[in-house]
Amino acid sequence: MSEHDGTTISERQKIRALPWALGGGVLNSIFALWTFGGSVFVLFLNELGLPKGRIGVILSLFPFCGLLALGFAPVAARLGRKRVFLVCYGARKPVMALLLALPWVTTRFGQETALGFLGCVIVAFAVLRALAETAVYPWMQEFIPNRMRGRFAAWSAVSGLITSGVALGIAGQVLGKTAGLSGYLWLIGTGAALGFVGVLLNVKVPGGAPIPQSREDGRHWRNMVKALRDRNLTAYLGGMAGLTIGSTMLMAFLPIYLRERFGLEAAAVVRLDIVAAAGGALASLGWGWLADRVGSRPVLMPAATIMLAPPLAWLWLSPSAPHLMLWCAVIYLASGVAVNGVAIGAGRLLYNSVTPSEKNTAYMSIYYAWMGVTGGVAPLLAGGLLTVFRDGALRGLAVDGYRAMFVMAIVFLIAGALLYKRVRPDDRHTTRTAVRSFLNRIAQR
Repeated sequence: MSEHDGTTISERQKIRALPWALGGGVLNSIFALWTFGGSVFVLFLNELGLPKGRIGVILSLFPFCGLLALGFAPVAARLGRKRVFLVCYGARKPVMALLLALPWVTTRFGQETALGFLGCVIVAFAVLRALAETAVYPWMQEFIPNRMRGRFAAWSAVSGLITSGVALGIAGQVLGKTAGLSGYLWLIGTGAALGFVGVLLNVKVPGGAPIPQSREDGRHWRNMVKALRDRNLTAYLGGMAGLTIGSTMLMAFLPIYLRERFGLEAAAVVRLDIVAAAGGALASLGWGWLADRVGSRPVLMPAATIMLAPPLAWLWLSPSAPHLMLWCAVIYLASGVAVNGVAIGAGRLLYNSVTPSEKNTAYMSIYYAWMGVTGGVAPLLAGGLLTVFRDGALRGLAVDGYRAMFVMAIVFLIAGALLYKRVRPDDRHTTRTAVRSFLNRIAQR
């Protein structure tokens, strides 16, 4: 049944529509990488001459708008989650394309007005993104069959990451052959057009029908309070916070770190993202296959442990190290493997175990809002550390800002892994029993 609307959506219909969802995700990944969701955007802000603290504020706007989910979730359900997603995700593409007018605004009105224009565009985009994603998470729980959730996540990651590799290769070529803002603006305009096509592909995906206004609207806030009493949910949110803050702190300013400390060109930094995408693509099929057979926790916990390797490696790696680019590529590869393992394991755990389908409006509201808070705190914290330690010292202590950021990221990652360990498995296996079963099979053979 399609939740609450009385229409039947067969599993066959859902499976037949999954390629459309995959296609939409692929084109959206190109849009994200070329506009706001990767190294290109951070390098774009750096090219504008923004200080790191202000870059951190801009990056935090995207996730902080997720707090809108707390009040908007029942509205999205009543209007129709599919409709809200299509309208808001579609509208954000032309909004982002307004950045193409940035050079004209700068020339006509000056630098300060241009920065204000940039801020207004980012806020409008972030609000539309938050409203759309408030609707899409419970909609995804509806149109993806539970028994295929791990495999769908894996194929989604593989197709998206392969496409991302191509997109990042193109971005590297564009930035390598252009000067100033022209290359960035070409990527933004082209990415917005492709992203809009991706939104249209999701029209073919079933579900997300409007839910008539009911008593649930008035109970929404009470339902969220009840959900927060669920210790399994709070443990999950705690684990997500640790890993989100730790990984986002690490990745937010890494492109600038590689340019400032290692002297890499913008094109080289973008190409390293291709290596991370390749690592994620190679690992995702294995992570997804494993998740559907032994459960989410045996995927989530090893991947969370691997996430500790990149910040430790950046602390160790010296700009004068031989084969520097090779070492950077290895670290990016490990990061891609770990991040996609966490995404598949944590996502499957959220939908199959942590969130009851009959209460997904309240649970997903809390999840998305909390994801916004944690994702917004991370760049602010990283930018703050880099600002405080910009001279390499604080009260006589010789502390490098980037090193302080890496150490803080490690602390959050460890805390997140320990909290995820407290979440109930969604299968008969925990990580320990899955490993024991695997070793027993090897011994028997």
